[in-house]
Amino acid sequence: MRIFYRNGSLIFGGGQVLVPYLYTEFVEFKHYLSSEEFLTGYAISQSIPGPTFSISSYIGALSMREWGAPGMIAGGLVAAAGIFLPGTFLIFFVIRFWDALKKYRPVRAALEGINAVSCGMLIAAAYLLFEPMENNFINIMIIIGTYILLRYSKIPSPLIIVLGAGIGLIYQWTMNNFFL
Repeated sequence: MRIFYRNGSLIFGGGQVLVPYLYTEFVEFKHYLSSEEFLTGYAISQSIPGPTFSISSYIGALSMREWGAPGMIAGGLVAAAGIFLPGTFLIFFVIRFWDALKKYRPVRAALEGINAVSCGMLIAAAYLLFEPMENNFINIMIIIGTYILLRYSKIPSPLIIVLGAGIGLIYQWTMNNFFL
């Protein structure tokens, strides 16, 4: 809960800012998840409403998998609660004073700095998601094709994710059968 609470207090500008923190904490340092498990959970969470809640629950559940189904359920619930507690506290306690706080120049300057850091964290998140991938022509073409579909078509994002998963399965099946 402490880890999720700490990370939840750092969300500024969207849940994608959390990706590098969660990846570093749970994949690289604690080794609770493999890189593939994290990326799979992140892809799935982006296709459903509430991606921050979903990826936190997913990581919390997998982190407690050695305790069986009850541990996974508890891990998912505790992680989700931890990620949203800081925001909940802000809503109930700081919002009353927010208009008065925004009038002070140091507060406005701090918010501009926080916004710049959030942009940097989004770039770090993109890098961390690309880093574990094998650098080959197929992967690069899939990334470019997905970007083009997301940017220039009206195909819903969940459908693009399902299509990508289907193409990945077909590609894996073809490669495994071709080289046997």
